[in-house]
Amino acid sequence: MKIIFALVQYFVIIIKNFQIHDERTAAVSLSWEEVEAFADENGFIGEKVYTNHCGNFPVCPPPDPEIAKLETDFWNAYLSKHKKSGKKNQLYQEMFRYEWYEGWGRSGFRGNIEKVIQSIEPGQSPVITILSAGCGRDLLKVGLAAGIWESTAGILIKGTYKEINMNHFRLAKPGARIMLTEFDKTNLKMLHETVNRLIEKGLLTKDMVAIRRWSFRERTPLVANTQDIVVFALTGNYTRENEQPLILREIVRCIKPGGHFVGSTISDKLDFHKARSPLGRIKVMLTTPLALPVAVDFTKWQLRFAKIAGIMNEKGYWANLPAEKWMEFIQPYNMRLVKIYPGPSSFLPVDVLLAQKFPDTLDSDKYI
Repeated sequence: MKIIFALVQYFVIIIKNFQIHDERTAAVSLSWEEVEAFADENGFIGEKVYTNHCGNFPVCPPPDPEIAKLETDFWNAYLSKHKKSGKKNQLYQEMFRYEWYEGWGRSGFRGNIEKVIQSIEPGQSPVITILSAGCGRDLLKVGLAAGIWESTAGILIKGTYKEINMNHFRLAKPGARIMLTEFDKTNLKMLHETVNRLIEKGLLTKDMVAIRRWSFRERTPLVANTQDIVVFALTGNYTRENEQPLILREIVRCIKPGGHFVGSTISDKLDFHKARSPLGRIKVMLTTPLALPVAVDFTKWQLRFAKIAGIMNEKGYWANLPAEKWMEFIQPYNMRLVKIYPGPSSFLPVDVLLAQKFPDTLDSDKYI
């Protein structure tokens, strides 16, 4: 009994030491290299350390407090809007659930993300990061395109928005590793729920996926040169033009040589004020037919977004930039243009940039 008691005391001391270490780690200001030391073999930095220290590593100058409040108030109102009838789902969640902007064939407003990832042909054990993953639908789409899951959907469903459903998935690449980030707390909660359902269905394992809360004005929860693919979709435009090169530089820092950056950007051809005009409203409805069942809620909600977005663009708080401009921003950091996929919708143009990182010592013209 004395031996057992001594062993119990020994393990209690070890556990307390770990707790003390965690508390000291949270209290002490660490360098970024020290923060990176808490990453796993995939380059994913531990959640507790990252959460405690990410605020010490901004990649952009502090935003004006008035602008920051305007953005926060807007996003809180936009993301919290619910349907008035039927299920009380968030309109934001419904938008991606039913692919309002994508259409039946999953192209449209969000661009060609799936087509781009399919062209990369990631191997059997890719390490993929999806930045600002929303409520989880991006995970399903990217995972299917990367071959992490195989589709079991029938011929009438395959290729349509209905295929993006975990009930039509089968795990094909258990060696894949995925980092997901999101900032909005409600979306983050839904993202966790999506991942938990995938785990329950045997479509993910706990060691395949990590989730972190990330602000795009701070360092990513990733070690440099570790990711095979980084996806950054429809988020970078909600910043100033002089912030976007800083954010993109931080993102491509994480890509390994040979790895790819997949980024979608709202083109500068988009005019939010025209989208709010009577003709624009008709065009929106014609180009988003899947939104018709909730047209009343949807139209008011999106007109409100277009109004605020137009104001933010005019004041320079947000900037819609073409993919060519994004490529200019990241080219100095060993990034090579592979292809720009123009937005399928001329009315709501979203371009997708595919770029690849090459080593300093390698001829970039031969590196694909």
